[in-house]
Amino acid sequence: MPTRCALGDLLSRRRHSLSIALAFVVGAVAAAFAGTGATLQIVPTTTLAAETGNNTSTAATFATQTNGNLGPSNISKVPYRSLLYPGSNTLLWAHFMGWFGPSNHMNVGYSSSDPTEVHNQVTDAISRGLTAFMEDWYGPNNSMPNNTLLALKAEAESRGGQFSFGLMYDGGALATCHSTSGCDLTTQAINDLTYAYNTFENSPAYLRLNGRPVVMFFSPDRYATLNWSLIASSVPGNPLFIFQNNGGYTHTASNGSFAWVQIDTANANDWEQSYLDSFFTTAQSYPAAYTWTATYKGFNDTLASWTQNRIMNQNCGQTWLNTFSEVNKYWNSARQLEAMQLVTWNDYEEGTELESGIDNCVSIAASLSGTALNWSLTAGAESTIDHYTVFISTDGQNLMSLGDIAAGTHTFNLGAVQLAPSTYTLYVKAVGRPNLSNRMSAAVKYSVSAAPPSVNLAVTPATGPATLNVNASATATTSPGATIANATIDFGDGSTIPGTAASHAYKLAGTYTVKANVTD
Repeated sequence: MPTRCALGDLLSRRRHSLSIALAFVVGAVAAAFAGTGATLQIVPTTTLAAETGNNTSTAATFATQTNGNLGPSNISKVPYRSLLYPGSNTLLWAHFMGWFGPSNHMNVGYSSSDPTEVHNQVTDAISRGLTAFMEDWYGPNNSMPNNTLLALKAEAESRGGQFSFGLMYDGGALATCHSTSGCDLTTQAINDLTYAYNTFENSPAYLRLNGRPVVMFFSPDRYATLNWSLIASSVPGNPLFIFQNNGGYTHTASNGSFAWVQIDTANANDWEQSYLDSFFTTAQSYPAAYTWTATYKGFNDTLASWTQNRIMNQNCGQTWLNTFSEVNKYWNSARQLEAMQLVTWNDYEEGTELESGIDNCVSIAASLSGTALNWSLTAGAESTIDHYTVFISTDGQNLMSLGDIAAGTHTFNLGAVQLAPSTYTLYVKAVGRPNLSNRMSAAVKYSVSAAPPSVNLAVTPATGPATLNVNASATATTSPGATIANATIDFGDGSTIPGTAASHAYKLAGTYTVKANVTD
C-alpha cells in the first residue's frame, strides 16, 4: 500500500532549513606576475633603430675592412675615464688625422676638411668623454690637413670651452724642403711653427697647459737633426714642445714626451707591454716633464699604400683594455697622470682608428622563464661588457629602458614591475666598455594577463524555509588594473542569471551551492 503522510507532516518538511553553500569560480585567465605599486606606463625614450644603428661619426658609406676597422656600428658611449683609476683628472684627447678626401689617401666616405664632418666628429668625441683633438699637421702648404685644422679650430671655438684642439707637427711636413736644393730644414720648421702660432695657437680653444700652448712632434728628425734650440727661441708664444718615446724627455728643447703604438713584427699578439712599462718607468724619472701615455686598440697597415705588413691584433678588445690597465699600474689618485693620448681617432689606413668603434666579438641571447628574463653571452668575453640594459616595447620598435644591470648578472625579475595586461617585446642590450661594440639580443615576447578578480559573493538570506527568496550579489568583486567583462550567478538548481547581482526563489528544500562566475 502506498505510504501516505498527513498534511501536518508535509508542512513540517517544507519548514526544513534551507542552507546555501557559497563557492567562487573565476575566469580562466592566469596572472603572469603580480607586481606591486602603480601600473608602469610605457613611455618610449628611444628606438630599436637608434639602439642598434650607427651612433658614431663614421661615414654611412664606410664598410668594415679586413684590417679590423668596423663599419658604421653601435658602440659604447660609456666615458673613457671609467677605464682609468678612480679619481682620475687626466686630460683625455685623441690623435686626429685630417688628410682624407684627396686620392692619395684611402676613401673613408668623408672629406676631412668638411665643417659638417668636423662638427659631427667633435660631437661624437665629446659624447665619449674626450676634451680635445690633436691633429697630425703637415704645415700650411699641405692644404687638406691645414684646411681641416682651420675647420677644427672654428668648431672648437664654437663649443664654449667644452672642447680644445692642438697640433702635432709631423716630420713629413719637411719632405718638400728636404728634396729642394738650398732649403734649410730648421728655417722651414721655424716658418711653419710661426704660422701655427699666428693662425692656431692664439685661439682661445687651443690646448694649453699652465697657460702655454702645446705643440707635439711626430718623427721630427726624420730627415736631419734640426737646430731645436734655435727653433725654440725663434717660435713665438713660448709653446711647450712635446717629443716622442723615452728619448723625448732628453730631446733638445723638450718639455715632455708622449708614448705611441709600437709594433712587434714577429708577434701580432704582442701588445707591447714591455714598451709601455719602459716608457712609464722613464716618465716617472722626469717628474717635472709633461707626460702623455698612449692607449690603442691595435695596428694593421695592410691596406695602407705604404704598408709594411705590421700587425698588432685587437683580440676582440683585449688589447685596448690591456693598455688602460697598464696605465693604472703606474698612476693613481695620489699620483695623477697629466694627459692621455688615444691612438688614434681616425687613422683608418693603419688600423688604429677608434671612430667606428672596436669589435668585442660579443653575441647575446635572451629567453624567458616565467617572470625571469634571462640572457647569456654566446660569444665574446664578459670582461668587455660594462653593463646590460633591459628594454621593453609595445610595438617592438619604440623602446623604454627598464634599467641597467651590472655585468656579471644575467637575469631580470619582471615580477618586480607592475605592467598592464598586454603583450610586450623585450630586448637585452650588452653595452660594451668604452668604445667597444654594443650588441642587442633578439626580441623576446612577454604576455601579461590581468590578475584574477577578487570575487566577493554575498547571499541573503543563507537559510530559511521553502519557498525561499534569495538575493545573491557579487558587486563587491574587485579586479585591480582591469574591469569586469562579464558575470553570472549560478544558483545551483539549474538556474543561472547573468550579471553581478540576481534574485531567485528556491521552491524545494535542499542544500544548494551558489556560484559567482566572474571574468575580467
